[in-house]
Amino acid sequence: MRCVPVLAAAISAIFVSAAAAAEPAVAIAAVEPGDAVVAAQPQVTDKALPPAASVAAVTPEDAASAPPLDPPKPTLFADIDLSTQTMTVSDKSGELYRWPISSARAGYTTPVGTFTVSWTSRMHYSRQYDWAPMPYAVFFSQGVAVHATNAVGNLGRPASHGCVRLALQNARAFYDLVERHGMALTQVTVHGKPPYSPMVAQRRNQQPIFKPFGGFFAYEQPPVQPRARPRGRQIYGGNW
Repeated sequence: MRCVPVLAAAISAIFVSAAAAAEPAVAIAAVEPGDAVVAAQPQVTDKALPPAASVAAVTPEDAASAPPLDPPKPTLFADIDLSTQTMTVSDKSGELYRWPISSARAGYTTPVGTFTVSWTSRMHYSRQYDWAPMPYAVFFSQGVAVHATNAVGNLGRPASHGCVRLALQNARAFYDLVERHGMALTQVTVHGKPPYSPMVAQRRNQQPIFKPFGGFFAYEQPPVQPRARPRGRQIYGGNW
């Protein structure tokens, strides 16, 4: 009979130890270390977000009244001096090239001012002047461009119809620079006065006015106008 209480106590001790051994396994399986770190971080809620009323929407009226953006500053500069018949090309680092040019001869004009390149053409043909070729043309004022010429003997003095002529290798170098920097970032400045003024040349072409009796009867013979040269399609004809 004394063995019964001892056996009962032994069975009770076995169940208690089994229950104590099972409790840590359940706790470890229910809570992972990563879950505990995430739970400790602050959660983003709707209260942390700015209200929708504080974010102002841009209306078309606001966009129309906004000041315009400043144009990009040029990075390539071409300075054309009609007085010395030279063209200086530079960038932000300084002067790159200085070349002789031919601007407009007597009776024609090269526009003066500051321009931005409007368009370029590796091989252009002039519809106005007998389809004359204009290699490596860089247009900066309507139909006026900087382009190559085969009349290299005239470089250094006015000889064109208004364009700015360069030697072939120089025109190619300038064309490549414009393509590299971009037309919007190329600034062309033309200034000065050509060595031969168009007005002086125009007076040279006029014939003396005949005035009978010293112009007493207010009769004057109109000056003789130069005969217009017949125009035709001449491919690679003449100087360009």
